[in-house]
Amino acid sequence: MRISCSPGFPGSMIGSIDLQPTKFNTGVSSKSEIIHHVDPELIAIPYIEDPGFGSTFDVMKIMKGTYQEEFQESYDVEFTIDVDKKGYITQFEHTFALERYLDLVRTQSYKVIKTNWKGRSFHVMTYSYMEEVCNPDNLIFRCDPAEDVFVVAELVPYSVGGVVVQPNNVYLHLRALISARDDLYPIDYMCEPDFDLSIEA
Repeated sequence: MRISCSPGFPGSMIGSIDLQPTKFNTGVSSKSEIIHHVDPELIAIPYIEDPGFGSTFDVMKIMKGTYQEEFQESYDVEFTIDVDKKGYITQFEHTFALERYLDLVRTQSYKVIKTNWKGRSFHVMTYSYMEEVCNPDNLIFRCDPAEDVFVVAELVPYSVGGVVVQPNNVYLHLRALISARDDLYPIDYMCEPDFDLSIEA
């Protein structure tokens, strides 16, 4: 799975997560600077089987509308969140502090977990520290009425430099994806540690 971090606005970095493979992100990036900042032995996306992990989501509120229907109703986003014609998320962009990015890689916080939830088998892709993924205050959004893919997110008031400046405007922070669609989110791709880091613009 390609997870990028590159210069954005002056003094900030922009992160991008390609949740689905495309012809533009096949194979691990050959220009990434990640090995200069993280021990290569730590660069991995672990695959874990934990049937009980799905119960983590039982305490979270599932929103009434789909992910797209709730956009600008219950949340906003910093940049873009791309979806396909059926509403399945394909790419997510957000500001990304460099040290957080590096630490998420070092701690192998990006994981794929096979689990059971709502009476069926799912794969959970985590994009944050586990305590953030498992926060009971997180919200769950269906991507499609079929209820085969869900977004786990935290809604956070808009802030600049760690200071809340718009308390009534909440922005979606992606914490995990819950998927029963291995055709859309192939496990081989999700477990490929393609951390595409560029420090210089």
